[in-house]
Amino acid sequence: MNFLGYVLFLPFIVFYSYILGPALKAVLIPGGLGILLLIMGPKPFFYHMKLAFADYRANKPVELS
Repeated sequence: MNFLGYVLFLPFIVFYSYILGPALKAVLIPGGLGILLLIMGPKPFFYHMKLAFADYRANKPVELS
């Protein structure tokens, strides 16, 4: 019975991890940014996006050796 559970469970994990996850990210992230653009207006939106990207670029990851 456990084997049958694994056979049914593993394909769903693969589907959600490798197919549905990236598809949802491709839809939800731009959609959320579009809604923020509509709520805030273009000037404040792009101002805060520039600040966010500048902060992201300033915090470079540390190389582990």
